[in-house]
Amino acid sequence: MLRKSPRKNDSIDYDKVNEGILLLNKMLKILLIVLIVGAIMIITYVFKEWKIVAFIKALLKVLSPLFIGIIIAWLFNPLVTFLTKHKFNRVGATILVYSVFITILVILLINCVPVLTNQINDFINIVPSITKNLSNFVSKIIAIFEPVLGNNTTTIKQEIFTSIIQVGKDITVEFPDKIVGIVTSVISGFGTFLLGLFIGLYMLFDFDNVSKVFISILPYNWKEDARNLLDLSNKTLVNYIQGILITITLVFIGNSIGFSIAGLKAAILFALFCGVTNAIPYVGPYIGAIPAAIVGFTQGVPTGIIVIISAVVVQLLDNFIFTPLVQSKGLKLHPVTIIISLLVFGKLFGIIGMIFAAPIVAVIKVIFTYFNDKYEFIKLNNEIQEEVNNIEIEEEL
Repeated sequence: MLRKSPRKNDSIDYDKVNEGILLLNKMLKILLIVLIVGAIMIITYVFKEWKIVAFIKALLKVLSPLFIGIIIAWLFNPLVTFLTKHKFNRVGATILVYSVFITILVILLINCVPVLTNQINDFINIVPSITKNLSNFVSKIIAIFEPVLGNNTTTIKQEIFTSIIQVGKDITVEFPDKIVGIVTSVISGFGTFLLGLFIGLYMLFDFDNVSKVFISILPYNWKEDARNLLDLSNKTLVNYIQGILITITLVFIGNSIGFSIAGLKAAILFALFCGVTNAIPYVGPYIGAIPAAIVGFTQGVPTGIIVIISAVVVQLLDNFIFTPLVQSKGLKLHPVTIIISLLVFGKLFGIIGMIFAAPIVAVIKVIFTYFNDKYEFIKLNNEIQEEVNNIEIEEEL
């Protein structure tokens, strides 16, 4: 900000100039957000018309073993590096980490699959009672507002009841089919995952040289930028991804305990859903908790209240204890940017897109910031400030 000149007869109203600078800065920020939204809308339209999203999905499906291997190697590399610093060679550390990972995975599958199967069956069995209880609850609510609704009460009640019954039928009929489809996809994708595990294993043997090989094939003038961007992107993502995996697990465990205490049917299933959706910034906790709360209230008001209390307590623990402990640095994204990215990626790729929206946009921001610092694409604010400073200097002279 500008400071007033010590001279009494000053022709510049510095307060107004400073207010103008602040207003201009705010307008530039708003303009930047509008431009980003417009660019995203144009890109989304182009992707839809040119069927680029379908092409990307097909490409990802073909290259999925490679991506799985890269992600696994990338996630385990810090642990393998740590072991190599404590009297382990690289190959031995990699085999040890992989053995522990596969053992834990097998134990989880053996113990969790039967439990989840029973939870799904329990949920399907209670759908009729949920529909009935929800209809009774809505009927009581409508009865309270009957004097206001007047002659429309019967029509409104009938439409709501029809919708509730239809949703119950859809869940009862379609939910098992979707579960079967998911199981079929998992079984058919087991070979892809297994191939990805082998790719990750071989990459992890010499992971540090993977990036060197990638950089070596680039033109000479690009190598330094590529190396710097890989380091910056890695620092941004490692802490976030590892922290997300830990918080998902903690939220799942916390809600499993709370929902079980509440007596919620299919508690493990709803807790798992809460854990997965917790990876979605801002809206994730609500997406996960609302279905559990609805089912809880259909079982009884005390159950619904305890479910809500459990979800709120776990979320508070996540906000103030889990996340600060496991994620020392956030993605440093503006809330508006995150919300826009959630809307776009959710529209294009569904809930998976919403989970990966924030880290992808964070990497894009890292790339843009890096090149902006290097080539100064956007330096308008600094130029404005410099011009005003020059005015002050001229006045003082």
